[in-house]
Amino acid sequence: MKKRSVLYHRKGYFPAFWIFLAGFLAGVLIPNLIWRLEWHQKTVSSLYLIGTFADKTEEGYGYLAQVFRTRGSFYLLAALCGLSIFGVPLAVASVLFAGVQTGFLLAVSILQFGLQGGIVGASLLFPQYLVYIPCLFYLMAAVYSRSLEIWRSRGFFPGKVSGYVLQVFFCGLAYTAGILLEVLLNPKIVEIVMRNLKIF
Repeated sequence: MKKRSVLYHRKGYFPAFWIFLAGFLAGVLIPNLIWRLEWHQKTVSSLYLIGTFADKTEEGYGYLAQVFRTRGSFYLLAALCGLSIFGVPLAVASVLFAGVQTGFLLAVSILQFGLQGGIVGASLLFPQYLVYIPCLFYLMAAVYSRSLEIWRSRGFFPGKVSGYVLQVFFCGLAYTAGILLEVLLNPKIVEIVMRNLKIF
């Protein structure tokens, strides 16, 4: 019985770190591959970074509502997909996209502005990503595992569903803390870094 449970655990294992790492490497490589094109410096990279910086300059309840709406809707969608067969592809795609997004932001920042740009790019992710990434790994592992059981036609079991709901709830509390960090603390950090580096 013990051997069977260990085997089942391995079958339901979700390699979140390795998927994120693959996405991160892709996000770093893509800008480097297109960087040789003549239009890159004045169009795509500049517009992407300016748009990202502009989001951080918004203040008040409007910005808070925007972040909650964007992050929260994704979180709820992911949690609901965990109760269907769509949770497996969503978990893989979400972690992969997060890796690509992170790598792309850092790579474009460095290519556009050098080492100083890399520091600014990193500041755009700090400190909320210290919460977001572990939450993403944890949530997607739960979504993947729950959805995989449904995929294998194991059906719904009240005990397992209630356990899944508790996982989603507590992870949601941590995710909310990440949102508050992004709204309240991150813009100030970005402002301080940009003021000191003076790249704009």
